[in-house]
Amino acid sequence: MPLESPGSSSSAGGGASANNTTTGTTGQTGGPTPRARHGGSHIHLWQFLKELLACPEQHQNAIRWIDRSKGVFKIEDSVRVARLWGRRKNRPAMNYDKLSRSIRQYYKKGIMQKTERSQRLVYQFCSPYAL
Repeated sequence: MPLESPGSSSSAGGGASANNTTTGTTGQTGGPTPRARHGGSHIHLWQFLKELLACPEQHQNAIRWIDRSKGVFKIEDSVRVARLWGRRKNRPAMNYDKLSRSIRQYYKKGIMQKTERSQRLVYQFCSPYAL
């Protein structure tokens, strides 16, 4: 496999550099190589949800903050959020039942908690995850 130049995201171009795509190491630019980025498999669901919440212009119809200071958010379109999560993790069979099971596991781990008034599709990050 040819070596890539720093910052290159495709194997076309084939310039030699210290950045080896088969190792998943970082290059001179400090960013991960394409292999390390592949599929985003090292991201947790709670991190992914916060990514979606951080881009309201793109995802406000799918997920939105209700009270950001308390870490409370609502999933408006559960099918879309599950589809985005499945695409990110390269799991085409992902659905909201599976995603919500993961969220319930976060209750035990102290990452999320049920809201005061248990509302459908409303969740709350625990501190320090709410930041």
